[in-house]
Amino acid sequence: MKKYSKREFLKIIGLSIAIAPFYTILSSCSDDSKSNDAHNNKGLDIEEDPDLSNSQTSYKVSDEDVIVLKREDADFDKFKIGFNARINKLPKYIAVCKTTLGVQYAISLGQKEGLKVTVKSGGHSFEGFSSNDDGLMINLSQMKKIIWEEGNKVQIEAGSLLQEIQDELFSRQRLIPAGSCGTVGIAGLTLGGGYGFFSRKYGLTCDSLTEVEFVDGQGNIHMASKDKDLFWALKGGGNGSFGVATKFTFETQAMPQDFFAHVMKFKNLNSQTFYSVLNTWFETSERMTENDFSAFVLNGTTLTILSTTIGNRNLLKNTIANLEDMATSKHSSDVALAKAMKRYYGRTGPIYFKNASAGLFHSFKDIESVAEQIFEKVANSKGLIFQINTLGANINNATFEQNSCYPHRGIPYLSELQAYYESPSQEKRLLNLFEEVQDLIRGVGITAQYRNYPDINFPNWQQAYYGANYSVLQKIKSKFDTDNLFQYPQSIELFK
Repeated sequence: MKKYSKREFLKIIGLSIAIAPFYTILSSCSDDSKSNDAHNNKGLDIEEDPDLSNSQTSYKVSDEDVIVLKREDADFDKFKIGFNARINKLPKYIAVCKTTLGVQYAISLGQKEGLKVTVKSGGHSFEGFSSNDDGLMINLSQMKKIIWEEGNKVQIEAGSLLQEIQDELFSRQRLIPAGSCGTVGIAGLTLGGGYGFFSRKYGLTCDSLTEVEFVDGQGNIHMASKDKDLFWALKGGGNGSFGVATKFTFETQAMPQDFFAHVMKFKNLNSQTFYSVLNTWFETSERMTENDFSAFVLNGTTLTILSTTIGNRNLLKNTIANLEDMATSKHSSDVALAKAMKRYYGRTGPIYFKNASAGLFHSFKDIESVAEQIFEKVANSKGLIFQINTLGANINNATFEQNSCYPHRGIPYLSELQAYYESPSQEKRLLNLFEEVQDLIRGVGITAQYRNYPDINFPNWQQAYYGANYSVLQKIKSKFDTDNLFQYPQSIELFK
């Protein structure tokens, strides 16, 4: 199995800062620059589509609103593909939507034919939840409009990717606290929470929302801010379970001009040294300010610690000095923020991988008893990566908590397990090791998980992702998707 160089490794994972799924962190698998000509592929002739006369509402649409692709159509595979090459699902139809009206039409098609419906924006779902077999995929990749509103608010359509959004926002010296991986879609990222370099200062991505245009399972359009329960649910619990979020309006923040990053490398570690450095990193990161971020990334016997700030770089340097004393090598960069973010855009796919949340931690004590065992598993398994990122600070804001269903705000560290490989023949061994590490972490009582990093094998996933909020989300699902049209493994179930 290939051992990735530092440059290749950073390109693959984008330092796992994006989020998303529909989200989630890695890059979109399709080349969206090639898919902007969807209207040239006729697909299902709208006038000859399956009869929708028995649907509650009929929608008069053109190919400027939606193209419905069948399996034999030339563009079908281009719009089907996801970032994860490990997963290959085959919908009956793909509705490539360009307008909200097109989304309504697609929903009516799903109703008429009795199809399960999933929603794809960036295609980054770790477990392929944005697609299905023999159902309908609503593909939002062509909905990319970005419109500025008064008061430095910005409306972003659901198919927009982070690199496109950052290009637009940075040109106006503004930002939202989103992820860093360029080809992640804004929809899945935001609906599952969303975090990145700036979240300790400004909160999760969903905390900057002021409005969401939302189409429910009956094809009705809602402005979510007018329904307190729906708006609450879409901030951390809305990943394709209730309907389709088509437009997001965000409050933006003034963009800092500079971005300071400090990278420390620790090579040829053994389990005892790993234990010591991990303990020190937890102690150090607890002292970081809201302007700071840190990621702890173990790949084989090499550890990389990235620390960044949009604040006082000298203060950050003083904070991490004890880690520097332990490092094998270190280097810093201090460049304009817009240029710096491009370094973390990550690689385009598809690639073979298995990624998942590996638990949220309060402190080193949560994993102290298994830290050395985790190291041994990763150190002896090429392709396996263990990462911890800092949350905390203003993510744990009482107002944000009250206004969103994201349930883990009081837990300041998020871990992720990643496995990368080059061919399906390598999959079984790595996935077995992956589960062994997950079992170690579960064995010490870690149950909270980040919804944007799903794992099909999580026991009690309902509580792991949503905590005590799951039953409330079920009631909201039952209100807005009464026929359970939107379904995928680990979608929110109807309330019983």
